[in-house]
Amino acid sequence: MLTGMPPFYAKDREKLFKSIKTGSVKFPKYLSKEAVSLLEGLFIKDPDKRLGSGDDGVKMIKNHPFFSTIDWNAILEKKIKPPFTPKIKSEFDTRYIDPEFTSCTPKDSVNVGDSLDNSENPYTDFSYDPSKENVKDDGDNNNIEI
Repeated sequence: MLTGMPPFYAKDREKLFKSIKTGSVKFPKYLSKEAVSLLEGLFIKDPDKRLGSGDDGVKMIKNHPFFSTIDWNAILEKKIKPPFTPKIKSEFDTRYIDPEFTSCTPKDSVNVGDSLDNSENPYTDFSYDPSKENVKDDGDNNNIEI
């Protein structure tokens, strides 16, 4: 979002995944040193070393120099007016999404007749329980504090 382009791109999915796994990112010269530092931290290939990992991950990101001018409490308290608020008519209103994307046929969707029985279901032993997370929520999903 800082450059308008993804860090890796290839029309061929296999080439794309290979470059994600093994390639290095080249940053445009117009990015600030803080922006480059943030992106380098987020693009670390080892997830345990990546900026934002670990118990203090969110705090590490929020305290990064790139965000030094952000008043996180003011944002959570909705004291800062967003620079743009989309005016939508319904949850299905896609007027702000380029038709190039909304006219595409999904390629990775489940097809008619597909099913995941327990032997195929990768989430059978999934144990995530949001009630056990340290998350404060004001009820309308707009003020989530981690």
